[in-house]
Amino acid sequence: MEYPNRHKPPFCDENPIDCHFEVKSHPAGETVRNDDTNINYLIFCRTGHARITSTLFHDEILCAGEVMFVPRGSECSGVALSDVTLLVHKFNNTVCQHEKCILAYLYSHRHARSKIYCCKLTVPESLQLLISGIISYLTDEMHDSDLWKLKHKELIWGFTRYYDPEELQSFFHPMTDEQVPFRNLVLTHYRKAEYTDKLAELCGYGLYTFRRIFKKEFGISPYKWLTMKRAEHIRQRLSLPYVPFADIIEEFHFSSAGHFSNFCKQYLGDTPTNLRKTLPQEPQNT
Repeated sequence: MEYPNRHKPPFCDENPIDCHFEVKSHPAGETVRNDDTNINYLIFCRTGHARITSTLFHDEILCAGEVMFVPRGSECSGVALSDVTLLVHKFNNTVCQHEKCILAYLYSHRHARSKIYCCKLTVPESLQLLISGIISYLTDEMHDSDLWKLKHKELIWGFTRYYDPEELQSFFHPMTDEQVPFRNLVLTHYRKAEYTDKLAELCGYGLYTFRRIFKKEFGISPYKWLTMKRAEHIRQRLSLPYVPFADIIEEFHFSSAGHFSNFCKQYLGDTPTNLRKTLPQEPQNT
Protein backbone atom coordinates (compact mmCIF):
# COMPACT_ATOMS: atom_id res chain seq x y z
CA MET A 1 0.00 0.00 0.00
CA GLU A 2 1.34 3.44 -0.96
CA TYR A 3 0.80 6.52 1.18
CA PRO A 4 0.57 9.90 -0.54
CA ASN A 5 3.31 12.32 0.39
CA ARG A 6 1.01 15.34 0.63
CA HIS A 7 2.37 16.80 3.84
CA LYS A 8 5.87 16.65 5.26
CA PRO A 9 5.85 17.79 8.89
CA PRO A 10 9.30 18.17 10.45
CA PHE A 11 10.56 15.80 13.09
CA CYS A 12 8.69 16.34 16.35
CA ASP A 13 10.61 18.70 18.61
CA GLU A 14 8.47 18.30 21.71
CA ASN A 15 9.94 17.23 25.04
CA PRO A 16 7.22 15.01 26.49
CA ILE A 17 7.12 14.46 30.23
CA ASP A 18 5.79 11.33 31.91
CA CYS A 19 6.57 9.46 28.70
CA HIS A 20 6.41 5.68 29.05
CA PHE A 21 5.81 2.51 27.04
CA GLU A 22 4.53 -0.68 28.64
CA VAL A 23 3.52 -4.11 27.34
CA LYS A 24 0.32 -5.38 28.96
CA SER A 25 -0.99 -8.94 28.61
CA HIS A 26 -4.45 -9.88 29.86
CA PRO A 27 -6.17 -13.27 29.76
CA ALA A 28 -9.68 -13.56 28.37
CA GLY A 29 -12.25 -12.21 30.82
CA GLU A 30 -9.88 -9.99 32.80
CA THR A 31 -11.12 -6.47 33.57
CA VAL A 32 -8.76 -3.49 33.94
CA ARG A 33 -8.96 0.29 34.43
CA ASN A 34 -6.59 3.13 33.63
CA ASP A 35 -4.57 3.97 36.72
CA ASP A 36 -4.03 7.67 35.96
CA THR A 37 -6.56 10.05 34.39
CA ASN A 38 -4.03 12.90 34.24
CA ILE A 39 -2.17 11.52 31.25
CA ASN A 40 -2.83 10.64 27.59
CA TYR A 41 -2.92 6.99 26.47
CA LEU A 42 -2.24 5.46 23.08
CA ILE A 43 -3.23 1.78 23.25
CA PHE A 44 -1.91 -0.45 20.46
CA CYS A 45 -3.52 -3.88 20.25
CA ARG A 46 -0.93 -6.45 19.18
CA THR A 47 -2.93 -9.67 19.58
CA GLY A 48 -6.48 -10.57 20.57
CA HIS A 49 -9.33 -8.14 21.11
CA ALA A 50 -10.93 -6.24 24.00
CA ARG A 51 -14.10 -4.24 24.72
CA ILE A 52 -13.26 -0.78 26.08
CA THR A 53 -15.43 1.98 27.55
CA SER A 54 -14.35 5.47 28.59
CA THR A 55 -15.80 8.85 29.43
CA LEU A 56 -15.95 9.63 25.69
CA PHE A 57 -17.09 6.34 24.15
CA HIS A 58 -18.91 3.16 25.09
CA ASP A 59 -18.24 -0.52 24.32
CA GLU A 60 -15.73 -0.02 21.52
CA ILE A 61 -14.02 -3.22 20.32
CA LEU A 62 -10.24 -2.84 19.93
CA CYS A 63 -8.75 -5.57 17.72
CA ALA A 64 -5.22 -6.62 16.77
CA GLY A 65 -3.69 -4.07 14.41
CA GLU A 66 -5.65 -1.12 15.79
CA VAL A 67 -4.72 1.80 18.05
CA MET A 68 -7.02 3.65 20.46
CA PHE A 69 -6.58 7.12 21.97
CA VAL A 70 -7.77 7.80 25.54
CA PRO A 71 -7.15 11.48 26.39
CA ARG A 72 -6.13 13.00 29.68
CA GLY A 73 -9.12 13.43 31.98
CA SER A 74 -10.98 10.38 30.67
CA GLU A 75 -11.74 7.40 32.86
CA CYS A 76 -11.37 4.12 31.00
CA SER A 77 -12.09 0.45 31.67
CA GLY A 78 -12.02 -2.65 29.53
CA VAL A 79 -12.46 -6.39 29.44
CA ALA A 80 -10.35 -8.81 27.40
CA LEU A 81 -12.62 -10.73 25.03
CA SER A 82 -9.73 -13.08 24.25
CA ASP A 83 -6.13 -13.31 25.42
CA VAL A 84 -4.88 -9.85 24.52
CA THR A 85 -1.47 -8.14 24.31
CA LEU A 86 -1.29 -4.34 24.31
CA LEU A 87 1.46 -1.79 23.94
CA VAL A 88 0.40 1.16 26.10
CA HIS A 89 2.04 4.54 25.53
CA LYS A 90 1.51 7.21 28.20
CA PHE A 91 2.50 10.80 27.58
CA ASN A 92 1.88 14.43 28.44
CA ASN A 93 2.56 17.32 26.08
CA THR A 94 4.60 20.34 27.03
CA VAL A 95 4.49 23.66 25.16
CA CYS A 96 6.28 23.06 21.87
CA GLN A 97 7.69 25.04 19.00
CA HIS A 98 5.37 25.78 16.10
CA GLU A 99 4.56 22.80 13.86
CA LYS A 100 6.82 20.47 15.85
CA CYS A 101 4.38 18.31 17.84
CA ILE A 102 0.97 16.71 17.48
CA LEU A 103 -0.94 19.60 19.07
CA ALA A 104 0.78 22.19 16.90
CA TYR A 105 0.20 19.99 13.86
CA LEU A 106 -3.52 19.69 14.61
CA TYR A 107 -3.94 23.42 15.20
CA SER A 108 -2.11 24.16 11.95
CA HIS A 109 -4.63 21.97 10.09
CA ARG A 110 -7.79 23.53 11.48
CA HIS A 111 -9.31 23.45 8.01
CA ALA A 112 -9.49 19.67 8.37
CA ARG A 113 -11.07 19.74 11.81
CA SER A 114 -13.89 17.27 12.25
CA LYS A 115 -16.58 17.32 14.91
CA ILE A 116 -16.83 13.55 14.60
CA TYR A 117 -14.77 11.75 17.23
CA CYS A 118 -13.16 8.48 16.14
CA CYS A 119 -11.37 6.79 19.05
CA LYS A 120 -9.39 4.20 17.06
CA LEU A 121 -7.41 3.79 13.84
CA THR A 122 -5.97 0.89 11.85
CA VAL A 123 -2.17 0.82 12.21
CA PRO A 124 -0.25 0.58 8.91
CA GLU A 125 2.55 -1.94 8.50
CA SER A 126 5.38 0.58 8.91
CA LEU A 127 4.05 1.74 12.28
CA GLN A 128 3.55 -1.91 13.25
CA LEU A 129 7.29 -2.37 12.72
CA LEU A 130 8.02 0.65 14.91
CA ILE A 131 5.82 -0.81 17.64
CA SER A 132 7.57 -4.18 17.34
CA GLY A 133 10.91 -2.42 17.83
CA ILE A 134 9.66 -0.70 20.97
CA ILE A 135 8.46 -4.04 22.34
CA SER A 136 11.90 -5.53 21.61
CA TYR A 137 13.53 -2.78 23.70
CA LEU A 138 11.11 -3.54 26.53
CA THR A 139 11.73 -7.28 26.29
CA ASP A 140 15.52 -6.80 26.35
CA GLU A 141 15.26 -4.17 29.11
CA MET A 142 17.32 -1.83 26.91
CA HIS A 143 15.50 1.42 27.50
CA ASP A 144 15.51 4.67 29.44
CA SER A 145 13.61 7.97 29.53
CA ASP A 146 15.66 9.50 26.70
CA LEU A 147 14.91 6.55 24.43
CA TRP A 148 11.18 6.81 25.15
CA LYS A 149 11.21 10.51 24.27
CA LEU A 150 12.85 9.67 20.95
CA LYS A 151 10.35 6.89 20.26
CA HIS A 152 7.49 9.22 21.14
CA LYS A 153 8.78 11.75 18.61
CA GLU A 154 9.18 9.06 15.97
CA LEU A 155 5.68 7.77 16.68
CA ILE A 156 4.09 11.22 16.33
CA TRP A 157 6.10 11.78 13.14
CA GLY A 158 4.70 8.49 11.84
CA PHE A 159 1.14 9.50 12.68
CA THR A 160 1.49 12.73 10.71
CA ARG A 161 2.92 10.88 7.71
CA TYR A 162 0.66 7.82 7.47
CA TYR A 163 -2.70 9.40 8.27
CA ASP A 164 -4.54 12.26 6.61
CA PRO A 165 -5.09 15.47 8.64
CA GLU A 166 -8.82 14.72 8.69
CA GLU A 167 -8.18 11.33 10.29
CA LEU A 168 -5.87 12.81 12.92
CA GLN A 169 -8.29 15.62 13.71
CA SER A 170 -10.99 13.03 14.31
CA PHE A 171 -8.73 10.72 16.31
CA PHE A 172 -7.12 13.38 18.53
CA HIS A 173 -10.28 15.51 18.68
CA PRO A 174 -10.41 15.63 22.52
CA MET A 175 -6.95 17.27 22.64
CA THR A 176 -8.15 20.29 20.66
CA ASP A 177 -11.86 20.47 21.45
CA GLU A 178 -12.56 23.74 23.28
CA GLN A 179 -14.81 22.03 25.81
CA VAL A 180 -12.18 19.54 26.95
CA PRO A 181 -10.63 21.88 29.57
CA PHE A 182 -14.00 22.15 31.36
CA ARG A 183 -14.51 18.39 31.16
CA ASN A 184 -11.00 17.85 32.49
CA LEU A 185 -11.72 20.15 35.44
CA VAL A 186 -14.86 18.20 36.29
CA LEU A 187 -13.17 14.82 35.99
CA THR A 188 -10.24 16.01 38.08
CA HIS A 189 -12.31 17.36 40.99
CA TYR A 190 -15.61 15.50 41.14
CA ARG A 191 -14.40 12.83 43.57
CA LYS A 192 -13.79 15.57 46.14
CA ALA A 193 -17.27 17.09 45.73
CA GLU A 194 -20.46 15.57 47.07
CA TYR A 195 -22.70 18.40 45.87
CA THR A 196 -22.89 20.68 42.85
CA ASP A 197 -21.92 23.87 44.67
CA LYS A 198 -18.69 22.30 45.94
CA LEU A 199 -17.78 21.00 42.48
CA ALA A 200 -18.45 24.43 40.96
CA GLU A 201 -16.18 25.98 43.58
CA LEU A 202 -13.38 23.48 42.95
CA CYS A 203 -13.63 24.12 39.19
CA GLY A 204 -13.55 27.90 39.71
CA TYR A 205 -17.06 28.71 38.41
CA GLY A 206 -20.07 30.44 39.86
CA LEU A 207 -22.92 28.03 40.55
CA TYR A 208 -25.33 29.30 37.86
CA THR A 209 -22.63 29.42 35.14
CA PHE A 210 -21.32 26.02 36.17
CA ARG A 211 -24.75 24.40 35.91
CA ARG A 212 -25.33 25.92 32.47
CA ILE A 213 -21.96 24.84 31.03
CA PHE A 214 -22.18 21.43 32.69
CA LYS A 215 -25.61 20.69 31.20
CA LYS A 216 -24.36 21.69 27.74
CA GLU A 217 -21.20 19.56 28.05
CA PHE A 218 -22.53 16.42 29.77
CA GLY A 219 -26.19 16.49 28.74
CA ILE A 220 -27.59 16.13 32.28
CA SER A 221 -27.62 18.20 35.46
CA PRO A 222 -24.49 18.09 37.63
CA TYR A 223 -26.56 16.72 40.53
CA LYS A 224 -27.75 13.73 38.51
CA TRP A 225 -24.27 13.16 37.08
CA LEU A 226 -22.63 13.29 40.51
CA THR A 227 -25.21 10.84 41.84
CA MET A 228 -24.57 8.46 38.93
CA LYS A 229 -20.80 8.65 39.42
CA ARG A 230 -21.20 8.12 43.16
CA ALA A 231 -23.34 5.03 42.55
CA GLU A 232 -20.85 3.76 39.96
CA HIS A 233 -17.92 4.01 42.37
CA ILE A 234 -19.88 2.47 45.23
CA ARG A 235 -20.83 -0.41 42.95
CA GLN A 236 -17.15 -0.93 42.17
CA ARG A 237 -16.26 -0.92 45.90
CA LEU A 238 -19.00 -3.44 46.61
CA SER A 239 -17.51 -5.75 43.98
CA LEU A 240 -14.33 -5.92 46.10
CA PRO A 241 -15.18 -8.30 48.96
CA TYR A 242 -12.21 -7.22 51.08
CA VAL A 243 -13.48 -3.61 51.39
CA PRO A 244 -15.59 -3.34 54.58
CA PHE A 245 -18.95 -1.58 54.44
CA ALA A 246 -17.72 0.78 57.16
CA ASP A 247 -14.91 1.98 54.87
CA ILE A 248 -17.37 2.64 52.04
CA ILE A 249 -19.69 4.54 54.40
CA GLU A 250 -16.79 6.70 55.52
CA GLU A 251 -15.33 7.22 52.05
CA PHE A 252 -18.63 8.40 50.55
CA HIS A 253 -19.70 10.41 53.62
CA PHE A 254 -22.89 8.55 54.50
CA SER A 255 -24.36 9.63 57.82
CA SER A 256 -25.25 6.07 58.83
CA ALA A 257 -25.46 2.47 57.66
CA GLY A 258 -29.17 3.03 57.02
CA HIS A 259 -28.42 6.02 54.79
CA PHE A 260 -25.90 3.91 52.86
CA SER A 261 -28.39 1.05 52.46
CA ASN A 262 -31.17 3.37 51.27
CA PHE A 263 -28.84 4.90 48.66
CA CYS A 264 -27.88 1.45 47.35
CA LYS A 265 -31.51 0.35 47.11
CA GLN A 266 -32.55 3.54 45.31
CA TYR A 267 -29.66 3.83 42.83
CA LEU A 268 -28.24 0.29 42.57
CA GLY A 269 -31.42 -1.71 43.04
CA ASP A 270 -30.66 -3.71 46.20
CA THR A 271 -29.09 -3.66 49.66
CA PRO A 272 -25.30 -3.54 50.01
CA THR A 273 -25.25 -7.11 51.35
CA ASN A 274 -27.23 -8.51 48.43
CA LEU A 275 -25.25 -6.50 45.89
CA ARG A 276 -21.97 -7.84 47.25
CA LYS A 277 -23.28 -11.39 46.84
CA THR A 278 -24.39 -10.90 43.24
CA LEU A 279 -21.86 -8.48 41.73
CA PRO A 280 -18.94 -10.05 39.84
CA GLN A 281 -15.67 -9.45 41.64
CA GLU A 282 -13.49 -6.86 39.92
CA PRO A 283 -9.72 -6.47 40.12
CA GLN A 284 -8.06 -3.42 41.59
CA ASN A 285 -6.90 -0.63 39.27
CA THR A 286 -3.85 -1.54 37.22
